[in-house]
Amino acid sequence: PDLPRLGQAAAWFNADNQGRTGARPQCGAAQQGRVAYAVMKGRTVTNVTAAWSTGSPMWRNAAKSAAEAETWMAQSAASGMAVWYHWLGAQTGLGEDRRWQETGRRFLQWHARHDRHFANRRSIATLAVVLAQRTQTFYQPPAEGGSGEEVQGFYSSLVENRIPFDFVHEDDLGPGTLSKYRALILPNAALLSDAQCRQLEDYAAAGGSLIATFETSLYDELGRPRPDFGLARLFGIAKAGPREGSRGFQNSFYARLEQKHPLTAGFSNTNWIAGAEWRQPVRAAGEPLMTVVPPYPAYPTEITYTETMRTTEPAAAARENGASRLVYFAGDVGRTYWRSGLPDPGQLLRNAIEWVLRGEWPVRVEGEGLLEMFAWETAPGFAVHLLNYNNPNFHRGMLRRHSPVGPQRVRMTLPAGVRVRRAELLSAGVPLRFRQQGAQLVFEVPRVDAYEVAAF
Repeated sequence: PDLPRLGQAAAWFNADNQGRTGARPQCGAAQQGRVAYAVMKGRTVTNVTAAWSTGSPMWRNAAKSAAEAETWMAQSAASGMAVWYHWLGAQTGLGEDRRWQETGRRFLQWHARHDRHFANRRSIATLAVVLAQRTQTFYQPPAEGGSGEEVQGFYSSLVENRIPFDFVHEDDLGPGTLSKYRALILPNAALLSDAQCRQLEDYAAAGGSLIATFETSLYDELGRPRPDFGLARLFGIAKAGPREGSRGFQNSFYARLEQKHPLTAGFSNTNWIAGAEWRQPVRAAGEPLMTVVPPYPAYPTEITYTETMRTTEPAAAARENGASRLVYFAGDVGRTYWRSGLPDPGQLLRNAIEWVLRGEWPVRVEGEGLLEMFAWETAPGFAVHLLNYNNPNFHRGMLRRHSPVGPQRVRMTLPAGVRVRRAELLSAGVPLRFRQQGAQLVFEVPRVDAYEVAAF
């Protein structure tokens, strides 16, 4: 469906996102919540959580593990959705397997006790990922996997680095929506209309920063190819030939490090790094930060070498235009990171995000483990939600049990003039000690089991 049109008409959005199957990551409900918030803008969203054993093989009247059900409900609540926990089969299932009942009772009674802290007024994120729905629906990527994999790579980087972010829909790029964000990410938003390109140019002209990858804006909203990028002028790039990728038993392209820059920080003892599987050749003004070493044989082992050790083709372009910072990656670095898990493209994504945000975002969380974070202004104050994904079953369900993580040190920037009077940890059920200096709020969460909420 056309999500913005649906959002304009719907008073209530019900997400039938009951659980995960196969190798879906644990964060699937949180992703659903981010999408729904972008569409509904604070109106009611429910997420159906199955108490039964979703997946294949299927048992619709056998309870899923308590840990799996709890994390799905926690992600729903943290991302701003209302929890809808359900069971099927009144005659065949209600009395035979009763394990699901205590799981729901425990979570929902806890949720009810703290209901006011889940009355969200706004997300306090200053970074947004553009949800390019036409690209997701109609674009055919050149390699296996769907077009959503580029989004998944950026999503992973943002979660791993505990950076708060929202989604914004491609049909909602006016200043009323974008003015709150310091930067936008365009993860291979291949299909963009002329009007959308002009909106993004206006956003940059007003001081907003952008990151884009691969074929972003090379097609119009109907999927018709453009001779050049719709955002060529904004990023200072030009198309220099058809897209290229590794084929058969070839290395994917390497990115040779040519200059010291925040984008190339963190790489030592190497002249090149892993680039991406596919790229769009481009020309760019100025000396490139990184150049492309094209694919060459990986097999047979006797010919694993190249005679093209250096080119002038840019692997990335970065520029500043007034207050705006602009980064373009020629490769599908998000998808490459998602599929390979190699640190190199992940470091590139992190560097780009930190550079366009100028190293500043409203909530910083430091500590061990894999956690997803949401930060909200609420009816009584503020809430920082920490979802613990530190689990061997993160990429494949079901969770057997939670793996607690230790202290998380948090620094939060509050709006000017706000004074915090009281704070508590909702899951631990204890008061939270904090220190406030001007707009800076500093506190420590001693432990996160499945889910913790610092409420102010």
